[in-house]
Amino acid sequence: MSDVQNIEIERYQDNITEDIRKVVEKYREIMAWDVPENDTVEADRLIFKAIHSAIAGIEKSQ
Repeated sequence: MSDVQNIEIERYQDNITEDIRKVVEKYREIMAWDVPENDTVEADRLIFKAIHSAIAGIEKSQ
């Protein structure tokens, strides 16, 4: 990665973090609607696992 790319990704890091936070919140809300006795800690664990799996799949396909 070039120095310019490193600088550029540093500029976007907070945005990426906020985007991922919004994705987690989105699916936490969806799970709360669909699961009557939703455990938010377990929901977050499952959401994080799904995000990690999705990222791994994307990395593998690149």
